[in-house]
Amino acid sequence: MKTVIVGAGLGGLLTGAFLAKNGHKVTVLEKSPIIGGRFTNLPYNGFQLSTGALHMIPHGEDGPLAHLLRLLGAKVKIVNSSPKGKILWEGKIRHYREGWKFLTLKEKAKALKLLAEIKANRLPKGEEAEMPADEWIREKIGEGEFIIKFLESFTGWADSVSLTELPAIELAKEIKATLRWGGPGLIKGGCKAIIDELSRIIRENKGEIVTKKEVIEIDAERKVVITKDNEEFSFDVLISNIGIKETVNLIGKDYFDKDFLKTINKIEPSEGIKFNLAIKRDSVIGNTVVFTPELRINGFNEPSALDKSLSKKGYSLIMAHMALKDRNIKKAIKEGWNDLLELFPDGEPILAQVYRGSNPVNRTRAGINVEWPLEGIYVVGDGYRPQGGIEVDGIALGVMKVLEKLKLGTFHEWYL
Repeated sequence: MKTVIVGAGLGGLLTGAFLAKNGHKVTVLEKSPIIGGRFTNLPYNGFQLSTGALHMIPHGEDGPLAHLLRLLGAKVKIVNSSPKGKILWEGKIRHYREGWKFLTLKEKAKALKLLAEIKANRLPKGEEAEMPADEWIREKIGEGEFIIKFLESFTGWADSVSLTELPAIELAKEIKATLRWGGPGLIKGGCKAIIDELSRIIRENKGEIVTKKEVIEIDAERKVVITKDNEEFSFDVLISNIGIKETVNLIGKDYFDKDFLKTINKIEPSEGIKFNLAIKRDSVIGNTVVFTPELRINGFNEPSALDKSLSKKGYSLIMAHMALKDRNIKKAIKEGWNDLLELFPDGEPILAQVYRGSNPVNRTRAGINVEWPLEGIYVVGDGYRPQGGIEVDGIALGVMKVLEKLKLGTFHEWYL
């Protein structure tokens, strides 16, 4: 069976690896000169930065992405964070469990009750499910400053959105995912280690990956994709890794009903800024993530804690993320650097990377869920992440759903 994959990002390559191993004749078409999209390494001044993600997987070796990599036999080392996370509060970096002491007894009791409900799958429904997550948390736990600011930091780090922009059901499922699969983990070799393994699996199973090959049209009737240089590739199955709106534009809006087109008009991206900081020390925080509720940045991690090859010799690499709320980009970048250099006065700024417009953090913002209507053509990647799916683990959940439709596995136990 011929399969064409448009876009060599994580979702496309992950799906392609499964299809190639299951006998599909896979051709991946990528308009850029490199593969991996926003999930590969960017060599820069002696450091291995990333094109997007922070060399970290939201649920480490116990989440859906790691599960799919194991099924593929991918030779990738993921090491869970220890501790799962830390919090910068009242000027001190603390173990995440210390956060409980900043809640009143009443708030703590309510928070424990809410966690028990989520763990037991008693999630918000109806109007409650759609209410803004900050209002839901205030109703469920209280008005305390710490819990709201901490969750604001969490959603900024995990989703690049404010708590006010996220529906209650999305936050509840993200909490459920964290309770089920745990915290993050670093990847030895960074994001590129996973991309290299997926491309190896595709090629070893007679698949082809073609770079500098931009698709400009999908002819769903003839089952061919047409590239900018007028080459045609026929398909039995088409996988798109370029976003829902973008895929609709390539197919043509006449192929979809009005209700679906109205739905996709509501799709909005999430935007953010990533800061890369060098510190002339062997280690700074270790393999963990530090949430920063008191700052404008949402959190930071240290990818070189697992793999020194990601940083220049004698240095540690710190990556920080900030959800983009200010339209004044220069001001937001300045504020982010000020936060980081206040924390690490000996730090040396390397690069600030802005993700917005045609290169956002996610093409479809967390909390917006669109079901793709066509058979034979499927969307994967950051444009299609099921509820509760955080970043690349969310991409993996979307890939699972597509693999099930193609009868290449059952993954119901992973759905939230």
